[in-house]
Amino acid sequence: MLLVNSIHMRYSSQARKLHRSSRSGGIIFICLGVLALCSIGMTPEKWRAFAYGVTLVVAGVAVLVGVPLLMRRAVLKMYAKKPDRDSLITYELSEDRLSCKSNVASADLLWRAIQRVLRSADGFLLYVTDMQIHWLPVRGFRDRADLERFAQIAKAKVEDYKDER
Repeated sequence: MLLVNSIHMRYSSQARKLHRSSRSGGIIFICLGVLALCSIGMTPEKWRAFAYGVTLVVAGVAVLVGVPLLMRRAVLKMYAKKPDRDSLITYELSEDRLSCKSNVASADLLWRAIQRVLRSADGFLLYVTDMQIHWLPVRGFRDRADLERFAQIAKAKVEDYKDER
């Protein structure tokens, strides 16, 4: 799940916006804090400005460090709630459809149900919606020929196919 989330966060436009805004916010807080610290003298009357500056720097660092840690925690928490966690999930792929089976559920999808496909070096993300993703790791294919055959079918059947290897 962490790998899938990492790939999704790297290539999803919404995730990139979140990453950019949290990074920008953290840097802005740090810069404002440093400016506040540099603009004051260390006289007893200016301790309040010093405290604001330190608070802004700490807040900036907290945003830069905290957002990735919170995201990781949320992914692990979601994974712990999945009824099929740590289960073998089998996909059967054809020209017409995808079938997905685990020990707790099964699904049969037509290719038109897949909005987009993202190919990374580690595997394929199949997006049914922006938040419902099927993960097909490279190691799940029997051989390189099966992997490339799937890539060709996905490219032909899904309009939004991206290869980010």
